[in-house]
Amino acid sequence: MKFPTIILALIFVIASCAGNGDTELTPDLPAESAHEQFFSNLFSLCGEVFVGESTYPDDPEHDLVDTELRVNIETCTPERIAVNLFRDGDTWHATWIIENREDGLHLYHDHIGDKEYEEGEEPLTGYGGYADDQGDATTQFFPADDHTAEILPEASTNVWMMSMNLEEESFIYYLERHNEPRFRAEVFRN
Repeated sequence: MKFPTIILALIFVIASCAGNGDTELTPDLPAESAHEQFFSNLFSLCGEVFVGESTYPDDPEHDLVDTELRVNIETCTPERIAVNLFRDGDTWHATWIIENREDGLHLYHDHIGDKEYEEGEEPLTGYGGYADDQGDATTQFFPADDHTAEILPEASTNVWMMSMNLEEESFIYYLERHNEPRFRAEVFRN
C-alpha cells in the first residue's frame, strides 16, 4: 500500500514543478490597449444596424434634427471599419471611418459616398483625428488633427467622441467644438 502512495506523491510533486516552470518560461504578454479593445468591440458589432435620433442641437433647421438616424456598421477588416450614417431611412449622410494606422487609432469623415457631385460642389471630406489617451474599451475621443485644421480651420478645436454600451446595445456619436457641445446622436440596436 505504501508503494502506490509514494508514486502518487511523486506524480504530484513532478506535476507541481512542471506547472511552476511553465509559468516562469511564459513571458508576460502586454494587455491590449484601450484603442485595440475599442476597435475590437466595434468590430464585434459589424453588420449591426442602430436606429435613433440626434439629441443635440435643438436647432430645427439642422439637417440631422427631427429625423430618424440609422447607423450601419459595415465593411469591417482588421485595419478599417466603416460606419454609415443615414437620415430619414435612406438619405445617406456620411461614413465614419475608423482605422488602425501606424500612428494609432484614427477617425475620419467621408461625405462623398456613391453620390455624384457637380465640379466644385463636392462636400468637404477627410477631416477627423487620432484617438487620444482619455478613452477606454467602449469610448474613444478623437481631437482634430493637423489635416483637419488645414482644410477646415473652424474645426481645429473639434473633439469627436464615439461610445458603445454593449449591454444596452446603444451607440453615441458626439462632437464638441471650442469645448461646447455641437452635435450628439444616440442610436439603439434595431
